[in-house]
Amino acid sequence: MKDVVFEWYIPYIPGKKQLLLKAVITSAVLVFLFDAFVFAPGMFYFALALAVFGFFLFRSWKFEYEYVYVNGDFTVSKIIRKAKRKDIYQADRLRFDDFVKGRATVPGKSVKDLTSGRPDAAVYTIKTAQQLVYIEPCEDFLNEMKKYYHGL
Repeated sequence: MKDVVFEWYIPYIPGKKQLLLKAVITSAVLVFLFDAFVFAPGMFYFALALAVFGFFLFRSWKFEYEYVYVNGDFTVSKIIRKAKRKDIYQADRLRFDDFVKGRATVPGKSVKDLTSGRPDAAVYTIKTAQQLVYIEPCEDFLNEMKKYYHGL
């Protein structure tokens, strides 16, 4: 029997709101440091606290998704800072109700967004009985799904 195996990675790209928040926090740290040296030394503690908060917040945005499809089993893992791996979604292809292009919406179903966040990315939706899962598939995976879902 011939095994079907696909594996691909999608790095997460912070959105505009996250980049704006990063710029605001960085600017605030610089302003508080300037104030600490020029006006009030007590402002140094605010700058330090905000810098530590920003450091951990910005680190949490460094991750990528690993998609693995092996003989009908589909698994998505989140790789955090290229050091820690966490399986966040697992399903069998037989449990897919549908596989459609774009970000489908169905009232009453929960949504799991496992995409990079890029606005120009080709996003597909996996519909299951409980939820909708947004992914960015590779070409080989799309060709495999075309065998089972003719709406592609």
